[in-house]
Formats: sequence, C-alpha cells, structure tokens
Amino acid sequence: MKLKDIVVFLSMFIVIFVICLFLPQEIPIHFNAQGEADIIVNKYFLFIGTMIPYSAYWQFFRKENGKTD
Repeated sequence: MKLKDIVVFLSMFIVIFVICLFLPQEIPIHFNAQGEADIIVNKYFLFIGTMIPYSAYWQFFRKENGKTD
C-alpha cells in the first residue's frame, strides 16, 4: 500500500470523526413511508461508511503505474 493511499484513508476517517463530534448520540438512517425513523444507529456507525468513498477512490482515482500489489 502506498503512502498516498494511507493518507487518503486517514483523511476520510478524520473528517468523519470531526462530523461525529457534532452529531447526537443516536441518528436515524432510514425512514418508512410515513416519514418515521425505523432504523436508528449510534453515531459511530458512520465509521463503517468510510470504506464506501475510499473504495471509490481506490477504483477510479488510484494510479497503478503498471504494478500490481
């Protein structure tokens, strides 16, 4: 893994950590047809979401220079 990849992942992780500081302890992530929250999670559940933008970075913006890991 390259240093650039680690820096990108850590920067995404830090941004989510700062956002979590301002959120309430529990946040709704899904609403039913009546507009009521039916799935409520702890705010630190968002750290799992760090993998989603990082995987997009890995797929589309990472340059290999002809090498395989």
